[in-house]
This record gives sequence, structure tokens and C-alpha cells, in this order.
Amino acid sequence: MINLKQKILYFSCLVLLLFVGVGIGFIKSSSDGTGIDNNSLLDYAKNYALVTTTNNKVVTASTKTYDVTVIYEDYYTVCKEYVRKSSINYGTTLDEVKEEEKKYQEENGLVYEILSESDDKIVYSRNIKENCPNHFKIVSESGKIVVYSIQGENKKTVFMTLDNINVDHLRDEIKEKVESGTYINSKEELNKFIEDLES
Repeated sequence: MINLKQKILYFSCLVLLLFVGVGIGFIKSSSDGTGIDNNSLLDYAKNYALVTTTNNKVVTASTKTYDVTVIYEDYYTVCKEYVRKSSINYGTTLDEVKEEEKKYQEENGLVYEILSESDDKIVYSRNIKENCPNHFKIVSESGKIVVYSIQGENKKTVFMTLDNINVDHLRDEIKEKVESGTYINSKEELNKFIEDLES
């Protein structure tokens, strides 16, 4: 038969062992603050796109989404003008936008460099050794008025042909400009000139 002193001794040993076990468990789980070993944490983060690995280095990826403005900036070195186009990608990350734009540029044979970037904006830039698309030459050819887009000194493409305008019926000052060839340096100026031709 176990006497009272032995019962108290057994009970004290059990309580002591319980405290030691809880203490060891607490120390083990609080060593990384999560209760999960670091390898398991890395696997979890990879599964949820929180990190990527590049050359065996862990790179964190932002999962916060933004409305990212994408700007393409073309600098035309002949006329020294910038042409900018922008669009907004809603509810995305900068990393996703960069992947999409890289694919777009590769598919279209475009070579841009990143001029600047932030969480909600990225600017791509390139130099083009031509005039911007806002330079035109209007000439009379075979009785028709032809508008050329002038990209460079020896490079031009037909922008439009005005078949409905008879050169012989133009006012003398307009007729002279068209026959000798006149240069126009904006789409607004081009539209105004065409209105003059049609009036």
C-alpha cells in the first residue's frame, strides 16, 4: 500500500515532468515564432507565391495589388520629340505587369529599357532614329493629293490619298503649296490644311 508521502512524491514528479515537457515544447515552438520549421515556412511561401528563388537566393514578391500605370515613351532623335502612350492595369502587381510587358515586347520585336518603376507605375523608354509620326508632306501626284508620313530624310510612307479633291479647282496659293510640296508638323495642322483643301 502506498502511503501519503509516496503519493505526494509521485504527484510532484508528474507535475515536474509536465512542466519540463511544456517548457521544452514552448522553447522549440518560439525559436522561429511560428511553430513551423524554416524549410516548411519556405515551402508554404513558395506555394502561395510569396517568394521566388533566383540563383538559390530567396526573393520576396509583393502580393499587394495596385492599379499600375504603364507608360511607353519613344524619343525620336531626328525631330527631337517625345511620343508617350499610357495604359492602366487594374488590381495587379508590378511583377505581373513586367512579365506581361516583357512578353508583349518580345512578341512584337520591341526593345525598351525601364526608365523608372514604383509599385503603381512603370516607364519604358527607347530612342528611335526617325521623325515622330506627326510629320507629313502633302504633294500633288498624277492629279491626286497624296499625304506622306515622313519618318526620315529618305524614308516616307503614304499616309492617305485624297481622291475627291481636284487639284485644278484649288485656290492659287493652296495649289502652289501642293504642287511644290508642303511640310506639316502635327496632325492638328494636317487636319486644318485638309479642311482648307476641301473648302
